[in-house]
Amino acid sequence: MTHKIILAVAQLIAGPTSLQDGVARHIDFIKQARELGADILVFPELSLTGYSFNRPIPDVALRIGDDFISQITDSAVGITVTFGFVEEGEGALFYNSAMTVRDGKVLNIHRKINLATYGLLEEGKHFAVGEEVNSFVPLDQKDPWCAGTLICADHWNPLLLSLSALRGANILIAPIASASEAVGGNFSNPKGWKQNLGNTALTFGSYILMSNWIGLQNDVSFWGGSSIVSPQGIVISQAEEGECLIFAEADYAQVKKARYLLPTLRDLNPHHFVREFNRICKQ
Repeated sequence: MTHKIILAVAQLIAGPTSLQDGVARHIDFIKQARELGADILVFPELSLTGYSFNRPIPDVALRIGDDFISQITDSAVGITVTFGFVEEGEGALFYNSAMTVRDGKVLNIHRKINLATYGLLEEGKHFAVGEEVNSFVPLDQKDPWCAGTLICADHWNPLLLSLSALRGANILIAPIASASEAVGGNFSNPKGWKQNLGNTALTFGSYILMSNWIGLQNDVSFWGGSSIVSPQGIVISQAEEGECLIFAEADYAQVKKARYLLPTLRDLNPHHFVREFNRICKQ
């Protein structure tokens, strides 16, 4: 049973890229992370193509069994990898998705639920809404680790965070594409995300791996700030400027300590949610 693992996050320079170049970039980072001992590696939102809607969505969409996906899946030997892509789902619907793979197998696919359609963001024009919040075992079934993925704006929905915790996740994967100007007004994305991630990690006693883009794209500035946060809500690894990998050790003893001292998950009652939602729907 493995109680200590190495977490890794890749911060990528912003800009559209071809699927061929995107795959090669991912394989290179996967190789680096594995050689440096990482057990889990997370890439940003829509990491295969870049967070850009200049090209028609159907032109960059991939089905789960496409060769581009298989190349990344096959390269993730001995390491768990989460990456983002435009997924063509059933009925030719398109999703902003994050896939987690290991040793040639797909462990999880999360389709973004809270599509950011405000400020400069227009995801609702391009994507269908995801529905499910799931969890998965990122390493060995005998290990105490359980992970869940939520994409960018999903992390601003307290209900989705609660559902992920109720699913058993003690590692929360957070691929994002956050630009300084995205929301507008006086809202600070860097400050907002730091507060959001710290509060979430502290509230639920989970590790969080946040991966963002950095640099200029389509006249907006992606601010980077990729980080790994402890179950105590403390940033334990922070990316600097540019494209890079960051690492941190995760110790399951810290999850146990955090959840004993602040038992939010213990006190979450799904039956209470169901009862109150049914009451609201009847009003």
